Amino acid sequence: MTRTEYLNTIDGQRHERLKRFIKTIRLFVNQEPKGKNSSDEEKRIFRNEIRKQLREQNRKAFRRDIILEIDYYTTKNNPPELQTLSKNYLDLLHKEMPHIDSLKGILYKDDNQIKILISNYHIDEKAHKKPCIELKVCSLRYFLADIELAQRIITNNFSDSDYSSQSRFEEKLEEERYYNNKDYFEDLRDLEEGKKDYNKLFGERFYNVEKNFLLRQIQEQFLKQSNLDIRSLISMFQPYFPNNKKYFEEKDFQSIWNGARNLISFSPTYLHFGTAPQVSGERNIFKTNLKRELKGFREKFKILFPLLHPISVIVTFIPPKQKIIDLDNLARYIVPFVNEIFKPPTVVQMTYKDSYFTDSLKKEFDIIQRFPPNSIASYQLVQLPRLENDPENGKIGFLITDGFYHMNNVSRTVEEIIYKWEDSY
Repeated sequence: MTRTEYLNTIDGQRHERLKRFIKTIRLFVNQEPKGKNSSDEEKRIFRNEIRKQLREQNRKAFRRDIILEIDYYTTKNNPPELQTLSKNYLDLLHKEMPHIDSLKGILYKDDNQIKILISNYHIDEKAHKKPCIELKVCSLRYFLADIELAQRIITNNFSDSDYSSQSRFEEKLEEERYYNNKDYFEDLRDLEEGKKDYNKLFGERFYNVEKNFLLRQIQEQFLKQSNLDIRSLISMFQPYFPNNKKYFEEKDFQSIWNGARNLISFSPTYLHFGTAPQVSGERNIFKTNLKRELKGFREKFKILFPLLHPISVIVTFIPPKQKIIDLDNLARYIVPFVNEIFKPPTVVQMTYKDSYFTDSLKKEFDIIQRFPPNSIASYQLVQLPRLENDPENGKIGFLITDGFYHMNNVSRTVEEIIYKWEDSY
């Protein structure tokens, strides 16, 4: 059997996947996450710890495109905003800072290597976890290879396809799809129609708590539907699949890929923010468009507001031909307006603080007051392959999705498909 034949088999693909998994870098720094106001000593400790762990793993700084995920576990009162944290630590990971140390290009050489940036905000209400910054980084080409493997899995495209194992895999996907299909809208309608009787039996406070719960469940279901599923990721990135690179310059393939990629923009929850700002005047236009789109979304989907459930945002970015903006700077344009207009709760909202609460709930409510009242839980910035007919200045899209589970991101979506497939064999 030749190597090409082996790579078309299930075992061949599992072996290649294992090699990619081993090369993923995971780093941990036990330090309270801070913004630009962190001391030089704290910055020095962070940079030295990253370098030390890279050396222990016998790894060097990345020279090519990467996908980077950062988790911030914070325990202090009023921690910095998520995009502020990311700006600080992304700089620390690559910039030369002679006033601190002689290091530069520690994890990567330049910001423009980051093609997918995932930042997660963990507010530890009960201080069960020590403050920490966790990083997960791998080569973008490995991530693209994983998406291509996911496509093989879904279509069962292996030379030695095992149809019984494929059936088990498909059953797992169906179980997940129908795991929580309860109609909370119907429950809410019944509750409101029986409000008078409910108040007589249980009291107005219980009615409000039950209504609050149902609204949160409705919002959670709605938000989860807006996540980028595996088929969306396949359509977005297939121009860069290793097996498709030889067709990249052909117009017919460009047209097919462009049509498939644009399917996500037909979603009613997908917002169009226009082109990327490149000069100061364009930044003001961009911010005006951004505000208008966010306010329009708020008006259209009134069931989501006021938000009672934490949210994450996904920003898709087709870069311009020139002057490509770094992803962390793009986050600094967008995230503050999302926080300002959507007012997302940092944690699940609680309705009252009075004698109705147990002592335990009162204590939990008091702890929550230490944190910013409004902040997204995470954001994902995803730079897409640029195709021939894309606007010269690029374009930016936006999705709001569930922020309660930080693992709901593009990286985890791909990994979950592969894990389920591996478990089926």
